[in-house]
Amino acid sequence: MDGGDFSDDRLLSRAELAELAGVMRPAVTNWQRRYEDYPEPVRAGESELFSLRAVLGWLDSRRIPSRARASDEPPGFTYADRMRRNLDASDRVRRSAALPNGEASTDALLGDEEQRARQLARLLGLMADVVRGGASMTDYVALLLSLVFLRMTGDPRSTSLPRTTRVRSKAATAALLQEIGEAADEALRLRGVAPGMQTAIVKLEPREYGDVVEVIRLTDGLGIEEFRQLVDEFGTRAGLPSGEFFTPRPVVRLMRDAAMDDESTVHRVYDPYVRAGEMLDGVAERLGGVVPLTLRGESPQRGTLMLAGMNLSLHTVPVELGAGTPAPWNERGWPKGHEADLILTNPPFNARGAVSRPREGIDWPYGAPPPGSPALAWLQHVLVSLKDEGRAAVVMPVSAGASTDVREREIRGRLVEDGVVECIVALPPQLFSGAQVSVSLWFLRRSTSVCEEILFVDARDLGDKAARGPRVLSDEHVEAVTDTVQAWRRSTGFRLGRQGAGHLAVAAPLDAVRAAGYSLSPADYVDRWMSTASPADAATEASTTRRTLDAARHRTKAVDEVVDALSYGPLPSSVPLSYDGLPRNWCRVPLGELVDITAGPSYSRLSVDVRSPSGDLCVVMPKHLREGRIDDRAMEKVAADVARALTKFRLSPGDILCVRSGAQTSPALVEEAQDGWLFSTNLLRMRTRETAGEPLVLPRYLHAYLCLPETVHWLKEYARGTAVPSLSAATLALLPVPLPPVAHQRRVSATLGALDAQIAAHRSLVGAATRHRSTLAAHLLTGVLVPE
Repeated sequence: MDGGDFSDDRLLSRAELAELAGVMRPAVTNWQRRYEDYPEPVRAGESELFSLRAVLGWLDSRRIPSRARASDEPPGFTYADRMRRNLDASDRVRRSAALPNGEASTDALLGDEEQRARQLARLLGLMADVVRGGASMTDYVALLLSLVFLRMTGDPRSTSLPRTTRVRSKAATAALLQEIGEAADEALRLRGVAPGMQTAIVKLEPREYGDVVEVIRLTDGLGIEEFRQLVDEFGTRAGLPSGEFFTPRPVVRLMRDAAMDDESTVHRVYDPYVRAGEMLDGVAERLGGVVPLTLRGESPQRGTLMLAGMNLSLHTVPVELGAGTPAPWNERGWPKGHEADLILTNPPFNARGAVSRPREGIDWPYGAPPPGSPALAWLQHVLVSLKDEGRAAVVMPVSAGASTDVREREIRGRLVEDGVVECIVALPPQLFSGAQVSVSLWFLRRSTSVCEEILFVDARDLGDKAARGPRVLSDEHVEAVTDTVQAWRRSTGFRLGRQGAGHLAVAAPLDAVRAAGYSLSPADYVDRWMSTASPADAATEASTTRRTLDAARHRTKAVDEVVDALSYGPLPSSVPLSYDGLPRNWCRVPLGELVDITAGPSYSRLSVDVRSPSGDLCVVMPKHLREGRIDDRAMEKVAADVARALTKFRLSPGDILCVRSGAQTSPALVEEAQDGWLFSTNLLRMRTRETAGEPLVLPRYLHAYLCLPETVHWLKEYARGTAVPSLSAATLALLPVPLPPVAHQRRVSATLGALDAQIAAHRSLVGAATRHRSTLAAHLLTGVLVPE
């Protein structure tokens, strides 16, 4: 490819394909899910890309419906025709944006998704501080949400906002913020949502007019994915109470995908406590453009209802939002049916006064919940809002399934006997940024047929704990639990017991639920030690762990033989010693003469804003230095472009890291697997010097010396003197190191290495023995296996 030529063989993201085809991004996702012949994606890191040529070929036979055609698109015009026309226009724009020397600009070389990620990182990093001033971060995020919302909805006032910087007064800056707030509020009002963005935006205190203009420019090109990230950022920063915090998107996806059986039957979707609209947004993401869809949501929280209105207005799906009440069952005429095909909701568990008094009679189809316990009241509101054969997924507190309260137990009993409870999924703790309460998902249905069993899924061990913030369910974990529920519902491929992702599943017959006092807690059915395997499967599992144990014993025996063969003895008396007790051919050398010591990058260059659980390169921090090694669990990463600017701070095998600021631990040796990683601000890196191609000191010898208790004590002593212990590179360089000839260093390193291998092998043996015992215990204590 040469010059400004653009080939149809290029790889594009879903968002880029959607833009070219003139559809929303979820439509592309739905094409891929619904049609088996849709082109397969190409993996690029954590992204999925598609061949433009293959997609064009697939779309050549798909005509645009008359209602979706533009005025200049004739009957029979296909999505491929539209894409080719838009490609010509976009390619002309790209060619005109090329630099005079024929090379594309830096931004043009970046993929669109990467460029938008950079824009968002800058908006939430540097620009946040210079624009918000003394205002809160949520006020600043409100500005970003308003700008993206106005642009995506095609509001004409969005295009009139300034994109170039001129010196302006503080009054002009305030007027610009006022204009943005007014435009956002008017757009919300026209969509039937109570306004309120202007109130937040005018609180901002930018340093100068140009800073606001830069924010406007950086929000250009951001789309629905970035809007969702901003909504999540708002929820995290706002510190919302339990009645307002947002539902994590992985939880939304799990609820949505596990609740939907046949998506072609889902037309009316309802969320009686809509929060920021994340439940309805999740449904629109999957079904928008696939089936005729109407979304309805209610909430008594005006502030978050405003966000929901903005969020859902970005879909081409009819949306009805209303100001609900904290207790809809107290309204005159309740119960009222919305006749919804699907309900997804996360109602407040702890709303005081929501059930202030018993309500007897026909108001409560399954019985009046006790005062002060709204969880089962919300559950009944959901059920009376479902149409026949409709389904629901509801976030519930764990206590609702296991409470010993007589009235709550009676309600659970009626729910079970009526056959409305399909499945209960216990989620991991700490998923919600606004609350630490453990929750379960209740999957419900309205049907004339009563299922003779209830599926209980224990997913409490799933999810990844980030260094900061809540636990996160990965896409793989969401898909695994969803597949388990769907396999059980369709009676195809479901198996009892431990599943591939590590969760447990048991389908308990109604007799077992009755015997358990109508408990709906998975812990009462999915015991961690119970064996649900067949005798043959249990024997196979025990044989597998036994083979692992035998292999560990074999490795241990091999390293034990190596250690047994080691020989060492006292220094011969004929060898002269120096004044400090070292052999005469040894010397004591300051560490700074043997290694180059480099302090980690400044915080501004490797701040928290550029680190996340996902990325290209790992960042080693003081907490990862454990027992002389780098522990790679719970590591943060940075993008490749960030790492390129920090080349000086990349690690190589043989480097040694020690703590620069904080509590001193044993220094860690960098192994081959950590080649190219970065080290953080509070670490010092030691890299051995060479002379005539030979190292002055062998890394493993030096590392062994640095890990001696006496040496670690020296590091701690010289790091004292401040509130936070700090060890400078200059001070570390003074550490005296006993240095024998290189050949002697190799023998010492080999001896200590053999002992390290022995320790590692014995630890592995203990782990294998522990796992084998656990496996046997699970089967022996349930009678599946018997000792002979």
